Amino acid sequence: MIAVVKIAKGLALAGIALGLFHLVHRNLDHVAEDFIRFARISPENRYARLVLERAGLVRPDTVLRAGIGSALYAFILLSEGLGLWLGAWWAEYLVVISTGLFVPQEIALCARHFTWTEFAVLAVNGVILTYVVRIVWVRTRERRRAHLKSPID
Repeated sequence: MIAVVKIAKGLALAGIALGLFHLVHRNLDHVAEDFIRFARISPENRYARLVLERAGLVRPDTVLRAGIGSALYAFILLSEGLGLWLGAWWAEYLVVISTGLFVPQEIALCARHFTWTEFAVLAVNGVILTYVVRIVWVRTRERRRAHLKSPID
């Protein structure tokens, strides 16, 4: 289940990265206007006005950096997902590391400005991390036992 979710998130993020790369040298004012027209949102809408005002302030290097960051994270998610799907031992460790990296940030965010949503995200990620660490621990012990029982070449 975790592998499928990681692959789906990786593919979605890869699509976002490609979209960002496509926007690097385009006039974001026109893109925002086209989107608002396409979505049939009134240009007088408060949020539509905000998007139209801010779209021109975004620099191409910012869009490029966002695209690169999205592509790198998509690569990590796809590596985790495909590795888990194929049963690679290294993928389990990669999931533990990548999931564990976000927990301290979520704790700090929850401590600074507590909301039940932030707490729920922290709790869910904590449960996932605990579950994956337990699985990795058990499988590592089993691999070590199997290695110790195997005849020496």
